[in-house]
Amino acid sequence: MPSPGTEDERQSAADRFEAQLRDNQTKETAEGVLGALRFWEQQGGHLAYGRASETSCFPMVRFGGTPDTRALWPLAIYPVSGTVEVVFQYLKRRPPFDDEPLRRELMTRLNGIEGIDLAEAKLDLRPSFPVEIFAGHSEEICAVLEWFAHTAALAEARRMLDEDPGTL
Repeated sequence: MPSPGTEDERQSAADRFEAQLRDNQTKETAEGVLGALRFWEQQGGHLAYGRASETSCFPMVRFGGTPDTRALWPLAIYPVSGTVEVVFQYLKRRPPFDDEPLRRELMTRLNGIEGIDLAEAKLDLRPSFPVEIFAGHSEEICAVLEWFAHTAALAEARRMLDEDPGTL
């Protein structure tokens, strides 16, 4: 699970991730990944990073303003091994993606991108696709990430409205 850490730790991890990505992937792949991550942040998303020797990156949406806020992420990007995990197993336990049709919709949207073929049997697991897909399909991946963020935000707004109709 990604850890937010301090701003200095986050920046150091971001620098490690980018260096590993540039050292292990083609220029086109690195630029596709970094472009998608910039897009994610421009949409209000956050990036979290793993602490292992291979510095993974998790595009996250967070709800609430405290360190223990609820967070969701659709992908884990591994810059050295060159894989992108789709974390259905994690999402299965977290609203709104605990709803199987929403996980299935995420899978369908990703599978609509040339080069991604996530098996239906892995809807409750952590299937992956090659990070190279970002080289030629970064905009399509951005569209899926945008759908994910909007779906999560809408569900959160509904949850808040249900808890306290005066919140919105």
